[in-house]
Amino acid sequence: MKRLYPAIAAAYIAILAGAFLHGAARAEDLAVTVYNSNIGVVKDTRAFELERGYNEVYMVDIASRIDPTSVRISLEGQGDITVVEQNFQYDLLNPTKLLEKYLDDRVSLITEDGKEFEGILLGFDAANVVLELENGGVAIVSRPKVTDLRLPPSRKGLIVKPTLFYEVYASRRTSATAEVAYITEGMNWHAEYVAVLGDYDESMGLSSWISIDNKSGATYEDARLKLIAGEVHRVTPPKKFMDMEVAVRAVALEAPAPVEEKAFFEYHMYTVPRATTIKDREVKQIQFLPETTVKARKVYDFDAQKSRSVQVVMKFKNSKEDNLGIPLPGGKVRVYKVDDADGSLEFIGEDSIEHTPKDEEVKIHVGDAFDIVAERARMEFDKVADDVVVETYEVKIRNHKEEAVRVIVSEHIWGEWSIRRNSHPYEKKRADLIEFELPVEADGETVLTYTVRRRF
Repeated sequence: MKRLYPAIAAAYIAILAGAFLHGAARAEDLAVTVYNSNIGVVKDTRAFELERGYNEVYMVDIASRIDPTSVRISLEGQGDITVVEQNFQYDLLNPTKLLEKYLDDRVSLITEDGKEFEGILLGFDAANVVLELENGGVAIVSRPKVTDLRLPPSRKGLIVKPTLFYEVYASRRTSATAEVAYITEGMNWHAEYVAVLGDYDESMGLSSWISIDNKSGATYEDARLKLIAGEVHRVTPPKKFMDMEVAVRAVALEAPAPVEEKAFFEYHMYTVPRATTIKDREVKQIQFLPETTVKARKVYDFDAQKSRSVQVVMKFKNSKEDNLGIPLPGGKVRVYKVDDADGSLEFIGEDSIEHTPKDEEVKIHVGDAFDIVAERARMEFDKVADDVVVETYEVKIRNHKEEAVRVIVSEHIWGEWSIRRNSHPYEKKRADLIEFELPVEADGETVLTYTVRRRF
């Protein structure tokens, strides 16, 4: 059977070399918009020649994961031009499918001992090929022994790439241009941020790259690229596909021009200011934000509902005054700090951020504090009525660092409540959350107690 494959391959390469030349559309312009929800929108402009009457034209290099029902086509040319029919063919050719196309047709094959058989192809399987001979007889030829296969001239339906076919009516002979737009799955993007903490953890050098992951089944050459940040509603969620191995390459913009951002409907659009090629099964990275320095502050946060440890959080405001003030797309932030001893850059933690509008605060959970310990316990519980309780809580914060710190303690309270006693002042953040900010001396301990009456 392996010997038959080269024979078939040679046959269908020769066949396809002359197939559909008249109806092929030439690429004119290509634009791709990628969403961070596993979809992309492709706008593909092609030019082709139309004869008067009905024409069949086709477009290859279409994404194999296209949603055929999403295709929109607009035509321009002289005279009346109408799209009569549209078909998307994705049953790609291989040696077995090629033989299926020629069932009930005349073929010729030669075996390894030089014998030639010619007749109507009646059937085949992995072991044999069955031919009806001219004399009315039937020949069963061992498929593994076939070394050469000859097929008649090409016919419609032989495709090696996903292809859009159109039947177009033209009232006159003309050159026409078609803009075809469609949605494809398998495209995604997100931002990758790098943050380097400055001296005393009061500033942060922040830069960003955009990563575009293309698993759509097509390569987009010299495409105009846009990115949409935001949650686009779809009737059915995209299917989950297995991850495929991808090649990663970084593409820096010459004399870095920032990616252009603007509001678009209820989302934000980022436009890459030059054409770029997005290969299939590739992760491409494009610089989004050249490094800028923002004001930052380090916060110690203890929330017993999130963690038993005191978390270290870096905060900064996405404002123009702090050298930002642009909508930041969601993505991963990796945080580094320079070791003063040898000047080396060391990794200290990472977190993910959501899409963040301008003038909003960004919080990055870097890790857990090693030298700050927290303990929380309910010390008293009194049920004073069927739906009323009085509780007393104690939170101990011990600081083993050589400098004083301040720790924010978050307490969640449900129901209708009131604080009866508290050792430290608190701020009500919302109906079910209060925060205490506790100063803790170096090598010292601070104990917070409060009593709450709750109706539930």
